[in-house]
Amino acid sequence: MLHKFDIYKIIAALRKISIVSNVEILLIDEIEHRGFYKLRCTLVPSKFKLDIKYVSTEKDILYSYQLYTDKAIARWDNEPHYPGFKNYPHHFHYKENIGASVLSGNPIHDVNKICSFVKGIIGTI
Repeated sequence: MLHKFDIYKIIAALRKISIVSNVEILLIDEIEHRGFYKLRCTLVPSKFKLDIKYVSTEKDILYSYQLYTDKAIARWDNEPHYPGFKNYPHHFHYKENIGASVLSGNPIHDVNKICSFVKGIIGTI
């Protein structure tokens, strides 16, 4: 289960990444057995944003990382659909395509992978 101190570790990791110019905490909502967290990163160039959402329970951590400008560009999540993908339930949406993702569901490790993917995507737009 994620806790507030884990979110601060994630923020510290994000602040070390060259394409991240700012990180905002939009929501931290914790009760006994559940946490909901939302972060917004302003990227370089500043027209790009990355929203990060986690819903944490004692059993699971659901996540969503969404890259966007004025419209959605890419999203990684682990909603339990697309059971045919390798590494189910982890998958990503890019343009009109949906594919398997290499994310593990461990936010501390995945945030660096996400930023690497995002940097590559931004370089092609």
